[in-house]
Amino acid sequence: MAKLTDFNCRYAEYRGMTAEDAQAMGLSLPDAYLHGETIARLIPKNGVLPLDPVLEAENLGALIKLDDSPLGPRKAEDAISGIEQLSEIGELDPQRGRLMETLKAVELINQSGGSATIEMHGPITVINGLTDMMKVLVGWRKHPEVLDTFFQKLIDGLTKYACAARKAGCQVLYYTDSPGSLNILGPKYAKQITESFTVPFLKALDEQLDSQCVVHLCPKTSFLLTGFEKARWKTLPLNETMAYTDACRAACGRVRFLGQRCRKDKDIQVDRIHYLELL
Repeated sequence: MAKLTDFNCRYAEYRGMTAEDAQAMGLSLPDAYLHGETIARLIPKNGVLPLDPVLEAENLGALIKLDDSPLGPRKAEDAISGIEQLSEIGELDPQRGRLMETLKAVELINQSGGSATIEMHGPITVINGLTDMMKVLVGWRKHPEVLDTFFQKLIDGLTKYACAARKAGCQVLYYTDSPGSLNILGPKYAKQITESFTVPFLKALDEQLDSQCVVHLCPKTSFLLTGFEKARWKTLPLNETMAYTDACRAACGRVRFLGQRCRKDKDIQVDRIHYLELL
């Protein structure tokens, strides 16, 4: 039996841009968050977008606060009151709003010789952007069909988003769902999310993305997959020691799913990389 543990992350989740830093670039907030051309100037050429965890939720109708706070774009208030209204939520649309502009920014950076990419957010992060996630989880037993439908819509939408990001030049795609961790949800709900969403989503990505694209999971998600025996770790030796970010790119075409380390461990030197094999 695999050991079920949570990954202890030492990094802050998100940090927006300060108004002073934006002004030094000749930009103004929050306008800079709204256009591909200006979003592209907010990050390094090898950076990761978005700068906030509410991008997908906003695309689905979440009420977002946009101002010049260094916290960046964030939830303003609940857009729906509970689980029943999740059935009214549509599908993620990569050709709409800030999601579209974020993809445009990634494409602009990569067309100019950069290696920018995106980080997708999972169902608990998205639900948290729309409403109080605990209300939804508590209502799961009474309305399982609502969550099943929502999960499938989100799988379809995120898969389209991932394919659009790949078309924009992303080699390594990131996926995270930190509010869906073991320590927050507990074993019962964490297992349900892993089985009902994470596994089918990763299988959809594996089917739709070309073999040269790697998906890097937040270790909190990876540890749930191995802990619930939905995946196992394997090791890929590298030809030389290199920074973790470079190792992830070196794995392209050789493995599909990474995620034993946090992506923010980018400068740590490694001579091998651990990857996940779905069971």
